[in-house]
Amino acid sequence: MSRSRWERLPANPDLEGDLGYEIDEWDVIRARRDGRGRLMFLPKDKDMLRDDAFILADADAVCNVEKKQ
Repeated sequence: MSRSRWERLPANPDLEGDLGYEIDEWDVIRARRDGRGRLMFLPKDKDMLRDDAFILADADAVCNVEKKQ
């Protein structure tokens, strides 16, 4: 995306329409290992899981972006 197009976007762009993102459904699984919280994000679409689409993260590395405004 060019800088000029980026600057024309609304302050709160539509993720799909304005930015071209595809919104997918993911499940979040909380796990503990050695007293540390971990989160595993798994796609609800099982075909994506077969393509190794998953995320494993420490709980403190994840935030709710809706609350960060």
